[in-house]
Amino acid sequence: MKNIAITCLVLVAVCVGLQAKKTVKAPYFMAASGSQLEIEKVTLGKDTTWVDAKIYSISGDDVRIDSTTILQVAGKRYAYLGGDGFSKQLWTRVPASGELPVTLKFEPLPMDAESFDFMEMPDSDDKGWCIYGVRLDGKKPDIGVPEKLLNQQLDYSQPLPDPELKNGKTVIRGRILGYNSRYGTVLNFNCTDWLFFDIFGQSIPIAEDGSFRYETNLLLPGEATLRVGKKRFELFLVPGGELVVTLNLPAIFWSETRLFGKKEKGQLVWFEGTYAGLNTELAKYGSLMNIYSAENFYENICGVTPNQYKKYVTKIYEKYRADILKNKSLSDAAHTYLITKLEMSYFFAINGYKGNISYAPMISGKKGVKRADMTVDESYYDEILKLDFTHSPYIRYGSYPDFVRVATENFKGKFEPESIWEDVLRAKPLGDALARVKPLSEEQLLTLDSIAEPEIKKALNIRNQKIVDLLAESAKKTGYTICQLDTLVTADNLIITITRPYRGKVVLIDMWNTWCGPCIRAMKSLQPVKEELKDVVYVYVADESSPEGKWKITIPDIHGIHYRITSEQSSAMGKLYEYPGIPTYFIVDREGNIAYKVTGFPGAEMIKEELSKL
Repeated sequence: MKNIAITCLVLVAVCVGLQAKKTVKAPYFMAASGSQLEIEKVTLGKDTTWVDAKIYSISGDDVRIDSTTILQVAGKRYAYLGGDGFSKQLWTRVPASGELPVTLKFEPLPMDAESFDFMEMPDSDDKGWCIYGVRLDGKKPDIGVPEKLLNQQLDYSQPLPDPELKNGKTVIRGRILGYNSRYGTVLNFNCTDWLFFDIFGQSIPIAEDGSFRYETNLLLPGEATLRVGKKRFELFLVPGGELVVTLNLPAIFWSETRLFGKKEKGQLVWFEGTYAGLNTELAKYGSLMNIYSAENFYENICGVTPNQYKKYVTKIYEKYRADILKNKSLSDAAHTYLITKLEMSYFFAINGYKGNISYAPMISGKKGVKRADMTVDESYYDEILKLDFTHSPYIRYGSYPDFVRVATENFKGKFEPESIWEDVLRAKPLGDALARVKPLSEEQLLTLDSIAEPEIKKALNIRNQKIVDLLAESAKKTGYTICQLDTLVTADNLIITITRPYRGKVVLIDMWNTWCGPCIRAMKSLQPVKEELKDVVYVYVADESSPEGKWKITIPDIHGIHYRITSEQSSAMGKLYEYPGIPTYFIVDREGNIAYKVTGFPGAEMIKEELSKL
């Protein structure tokens, strides 16, 4: 009897132990800061929560999970306790497979928790790996797709508009389903305009309810891109048009993962308004018009010869072309547009072989790649000079000025010049200056007057006036000071020179740039510290990679002392003080000595603590 009783007690204990655990495999989530870390399983225990994850990175890279990592439920934090086979403090080498499985241990979450946020550095503006809204009920989140979108009927019969020059305002508006401001989601728009291409694009503000609106002037119909996280959507816009975009945020992030990317086939985006049908087709097949969309493109061309590169790129081109031609579901407009853009992409990929091969190791992260001989003869370009797009009116969509430049510089005499080419070549440098938010000089305005095409002239005037107005509005603001620094000041004297006027005071130097999103977000996080510690001098240092006009428009809202140093000074500073990027912060004490230095925003409380010590 005693043995039976003991056995029963053991069985009961085992059952209780089993009931004290809850396991969710492949949990759905709402948003993420990236796709390098994926959660594959969550186990809720009585004393511990286990998170089985996988880190994807380049073989040989060293990775770790920061010790400040937490799980968060309803505002309450649960600390990271370490990992099995994965050190809490030390870096771990990624194996040859490029995949590192890890098991992370945390304080126990409530058994009835419906979801949690995984946050690597919750008090830093550069938050590291974050996965928001990880579901613990095993269900796919319902984001409430409007019924009208689920049952929409689109017109795919619209022909492509004539690529005529005619300035007009274009509006892009819409809503992000499943949006929450705490996710830090960034919506970026870039228009491949003839004159004003901006490599970094424009960040579109998102309202609390996930709605957004952006308007811009277009010179003619053509392509644009909308990015959410790392997902890129190809758009087709028309002057005078309005495109309404509804984005499925969770599905967009799922599509970028290894865990869900292939099995989840839900719709990522819906379009309404001008050319909604064509834009819907581009969302499905837009990658077929871009040679560089091929998987591991830059990794595959590391160290190849020009002829090997040409063979590889031609193979991609032929496959994409075949995929477009055999797709009978495509509208006539989509078919024509995709083929035209694919041929243009092929043309520029072959013409730009030297730069692509040279930069491939840096872009892909491969080290020790030997560079091949880049010499080719004229026959190398024979195929691209015969492509049909060079005779199509739709060549004007998108990067036509780049074609004009290449045709007049690299292939002089190979193409019959058009009358508009001269205006395009005059206008492009003016557009480049305006894209850097720099108003046209007197000399540039004279060049503008010499342009014959009225619509090109109008587009330049519209943009120039907008920049003049922005700068005038910024000049009215107070609370900031612009200081000049001699370009001959060396890196080892730069901090001394900047802080010399403020001896006797503590100085915070913020190394930043206008294109650095984490830098801007960190400044907002530090605003309460600035308001509390008013005796500290706040100095902001950008370099020439921040376009001067953009810099002048941005800094009036950043109260403090501002410097814009040369790229050479910036590079020398990075080497001297051994910081790999921005934001980087220096705290200089009352005697002019560097008391603290950190790269990456450590959090407002940490900065405040270091400032308060001095």
